[in-house]
Amino acid sequence: MSYVDEYTKRTPKCAAEYERARKLIPGGVGSAIQFKAPYPLYLADSRGSRVWDLDGNEYIDYSLCYAAMVAGHANPIIAEAIRKQADHGTLYGMPTTLASDLAEEVMRRYPKVIDMIRFTQSGVEATQTAIRLARAATGRKTIVKIEGSYHGGTDHLLVSTGGAPKEEWGSDDSPNSTADSAGLLPASTEFTAVVQFNDIDGMRAAFDHHDGDVAGVIIEPAMTNGGVIPPKSGYLEAVRKLTQDEGAVLIFDEVKVGCRIAEGGAVELFGVKPDLVTLAKAIGGGVPVGAFGGKRELMELVTPLGPMVHFGTYNANPLGMAAGLACLTKVMTRDRYEEMTRLATRVADGQRKIVGALGIPACVTQVTTLGGILFTPDEPSNFREAAKCDAARWEDYWFGMLSNGVIPMGSAWFEEWSISAAHTDDDVDRTLEVTEDVLRTIYAA
Repeated sequence: MSYVDEYTKRTPKCAAEYERARKLIPGGVGSAIQFKAPYPLYLADSRGSRVWDLDGNEYIDYSLCYAAMVAGHANPIIAEAIRKQADHGTLYGMPTTLASDLAEEVMRRYPKVIDMIRFTQSGVEATQTAIRLARAATGRKTIVKIEGSYHGGTDHLLVSTGGAPKEEWGSDDSPNSTADSAGLLPASTEFTAVVQFNDIDGMRAAFDHHDGDVAGVIIEPAMTNGGVIPPKSGYLEAVRKLTQDEGAVLIFDEVKVGCRIAEGGAVELFGVKPDLVTLAKAIGGGVPVGAFGGKRELMELVTPLGPMVHFGTYNANPLGMAAGLACLTKVMTRDRYEEMTRLATRVADGQRKIVGALGIPACVTQVTTLGGILFTPDEPSNFREAAKCDAARWEDYWFGMLSNGVIPMGSAWFEEWSISAAHTDDDVDRTLEVTEDVLRTIYAA
């Protein structure tokens, strides 16, 4: 029996729910990434590092809603903050002191980088507003992004995320800007230039090609499509210098890594200061919250102070502000980040040891609390190298782990695993035991 067959045998109620949901909701899911053939895993409950599906199966969760649940599921401190605020209302349409409190905490974590901040409801709203702000500040049109990086579903960034056929990607030195969705206007690719991660020469060439018209560069300082790919030594510093020399705005997309891979995110970890930072996931404590912030002279261009429009009925709503504040101030302490990194290192070192002992062509990458396993022999430095992953082997691995009570990562080969404040050494012990059994089985087949 294959691992997929085991999955279908274990999850008949999930299968039944899919048959109902797919008649009501496209694909039976709220987001395309939630879909997984033959049908998604529908969850019924969660607590700490664990989730339970409709059939009552228990899983150690390393997807954590794509790294968002940094405090773990149903964290009691955050749940209490939400309950307390809900008793006083969930949405006012007027400002509250909670927004200022959360703003001060984020700014404390990003000193001399975030002078002012605006909250949004999601990461995609944060990134789309950040590139609008870069264009408003410079009067230029072109945005440079990294091939394979996903910055949310906004039109000008839904470009070259890896969705197009490989034959359309173009050369290594000069990647094509490919539209990754039907319905995008030509301007989406015309004014979005694409370069590879860790390739500063390629980025210089993009600036030369769009001479004087690059408004900004948006980049994940540690790339999270393709497992997790760290920056090469000196790369981020070179990007910073290039954007300064060219008068372009440098945007760090820290939607996944912000307040996640360190207390002060990638800015703290790598020591490079961008002009703008986008945040989400961790800063909301499991409630939809996003943000963009940066230099005062840029942020003062935002309405009502300046001409760049930013609206949103649900922005800085008190429920999200209360949850985010509880997460960052009461759960995610510096000691907690150190403990999470220790556990993540145990996972990564354990996976490397298993891969080496079994002689499997796979690699493991890690950036503090995030990591990834790719079925390719060499560690990637960009998305193209990561995309050499043996996707069929990865599929066997994912379903094998799932059938043994572990959600190893998000449900696509390019996702990463993440550690939460709720994970334990016992979780890691069990995960590595299952990992060895599954890899041994699929490579013996």
